Amino acid sequence: MRIVIASASGHLARATTKYVLEKASPDDVILVSRNVDALAEFARQGVSVRYGDYDRPESLLAAFEGGDRLYLISLHDLGHRVTQHRNAIDAAVAAGVRHIVYTSYIMVDPACPSTVVPDHLRTHELLDASGLDITYLRNGLYAETPVTQILPPAVARGVLVDNTGHARGAFVHRDDCAAVAAEVLTSSGHEGRTYDVTGPEALGFADLTALAAKVTGRPVAYQSVDDETFDAQLRAAGVPDDVRGMIVSFGTSLRAGFGERVTDTVQRLTGRPARSIIDLMEQHRALLAGASA
Repeated sequence: MRIVIASASGHLARATTKYVLEKASPDDVILVSRNVDALAEFARQGVSVRYGDYDRPESLLAAFEGGDRLYLISLHDLGHRVTQHRNAIDAAVAAGVRHIVYTSYIMVDPACPSTVVPDHLRTHELLDASGLDITYLRNGLYAETPVTQILPPAVARGVLVDNTGHARGAFVHRDDCAAVAAEVLTSSGHEGRTYDVTGPEALGFADLTALAAKVTGRPVAYQSVDDETFDAQLRAAGVPDDVRGMIVSFGTSLRAGFGERVTDTVQRLTGRPARSIIDLMEQHRALLAGASA
């Protein structure tokens, strides 16, 4: 079983690769990236590193050649990424790949207002029509986003303002998602399965600010505003339209309950419990506490 990991220079793919190499021989792993130089450490371990660009389908066919199972990590370019995913799926079929493991999203539901959901739904359709075995990893809300991006400036200001209200999300460590992916990629019986990968508890942003205050020793208040007010504040801060829409729709989706599902997937597939978000805060204590510098 040869495992192809696409977008291999990204954070999730690199973490997944390290877990995969604990279970599989380097000879059975193929890493694909536009930036092959970033994968030199894996090449030195004997892993095959190949060039592949989602916008150059012919490069993907060559990159996937000889692979049996493909780890397809969803891309970030809203709208355009459906075309990129289609290129990858078509190349996988042409290259003889038999099984695709796709990183979907916990909020994927036709009723969810999040602007990132339609691309995932369309990709699901393409995967389901491919004739290949598919496994969906519906990853939860990455804990790294609030801990490293949202909370540091909030700690600096002393307040976090958003539109999530008292809605909750089961924030999951990206590393836990990587461990689950590695288990699926290196073992059998996952074809046709969908796994919701979440953290151990559902927390709201008021909870997160309280935890950040505890970790940093600095007071952090929480304020929720309506969607229109939040959108206006983001616009005044110079946030681009597409990004602003994504951020506002995230809060709307949380309030509708699309992020609060808690599962035991991490424990069940990896044998260890999902880690709490405060563990990540402790890991990034300096970033949180020094955010005003």
